[in-house]
Amino acid sequence: MNSYDNIVNKMKEKYEELTGGQVSNESDIMMRFRVLATQLLNMENAVEFVKRQMFVSTAEGEYLDMHASERGLTRKDAVKARGEVAFSLSFPSESDIVIEKGTVVATSGVDFKSFETTKDVVILAGKLEVSVPVVAVKGGSDHNVKKDAICVMVTPPMGVDKVTNKLQTKSGADKESDEDLRARTLDSYKDISNSTNAVYYKRLAQSVGGIHSASVQAGVDGAGTLALYLRAKGDAQLSMEQIEEVQQLIDKNRELCVDTYVYYAVPKNFSLNLSLELYDSYEFSVVSGKVREKLYEYIDSLEVGRPALMCEMNEVLYHIEGVKNFHFNGNTTGDITVNTNQYCVLENLEIGQVS
Repeated sequence: MNSYDNIVNKMKEKYEELTGGQVSNESDIMMRFRVLATQLLNMENAVEFVKRQMFVSTAEGEYLDMHASERGLTRKDAVKARGEVAFSLSFPSESDIVIEKGTVVATSGVDFKSFETTKDVVILAGKLEVSVPVVAVKGGSDHNVKKDAICVMVTPPMGVDKVTNKLQTKSGADKESDEDLRARTLDSYKDISNSTNAVYYKRLAQSVGGIHSASVQAGVDGAGTLALYLRAKGDAQLSMEQIEEVQQLIDKNRELCVDTYVYYAVPKNFSLNLSLELYDSYEFSVVSGKVREKLYEYIDSLEVGRPALMCEMNEVLYHIEGVKNFHFNGNTTGDITVNTNQYCVLENLEIGQVS
């Protein structure tokens, strides 16, 4: 693409070629060239931008949303994390203590995450604790916080001394990225949905926020039955509310005389043991870190029911800078197969160096 200086120089050279005269930097005509060059460059940038937005593979933001809408797809909104907190007392109270719906609690620190209770609960007289469901105030995967992270009462109930979450909050998911929406849109061209096939039900499920992938199994309970198995992205976990939302969507849009069931997919944990041979001048710690990142990234991208293929893992490793050769050790020399209701989870990865 042209630069500003390139456009100015081209106009100057052409002018001098046609007139036989010289153009000085301070002349009136040079000022005109510069003004015109700015507008031409802006126009060229605008054309390049429009060209990128014309195709699904390069479109971004709202323009990608327009391409997706042509395939009946919409960008998934962020999903709020859910969990449970326990309000507790240091000493039993002689009277009931009411904790109202909407009570706000949070994690500590500058970048705190806020949650609110979803129903009224009561610490009964003589009791020390009560648990209550909470939902994040904002959506996003960063609200999937570890156990005991919630410890601040933003709106403290009268008489309550402490709050904590005994389990990790889960099911929070970020707003669908351009990369993920682009992949769904491109997939819609590869496998055509006809309102009766597996692709149709799979796309319905994946339209719900937080659902990374789904597999479909027909005849799970005899003729006229169908099961969907769902998973979230990475190590995130789906909530029962998300499962129920998918079930309601499927029930509303299913074929006549078809019974559908929606379930959590089951993780299949496995381990890999890998030895690397590096080119000279490459540090093992740097290359092995990249290998670890790319292998986990590949495994996390696999959909429910899709095996981890050795040829694909080899392809991942082959393109990592610094890797001269590699081999898998022990029992990790074949494909990791899964059932329709399972997905691969790389539980442990050991990386050694060939001496």
